Amino acid sequence: MAPKYKTFGVYLICFLGVFVITHYITVGFFTEPTFWTTFIPIAVAMIVSPKPHIEETVSGKRYGLKSLFSPKIYWFD
Repeated sequence: MAPKYKTFGVYLICFLGVFVITHYITVGFFTEPTFWTTFIPIAVAMIVSPKPHIEETVSGKRYGLKSLFSPKIYWFD
């Protein structure tokens, strides 16, 4: 599998995981579906999930994920 697809696949899995967990938590607090039961999980998932990081090198592009909680970039070579 190409590093580009692997990077964005892992990003999508992390984003959806954080979204589903926070969605279930907010549904526990709000009894009826409102704007906030969707907006809060999306905002939390966008902030917490690792961001794709693309670096241009002489040999091509390097793809990785950069987390909010760690300065280390996780490369997919």
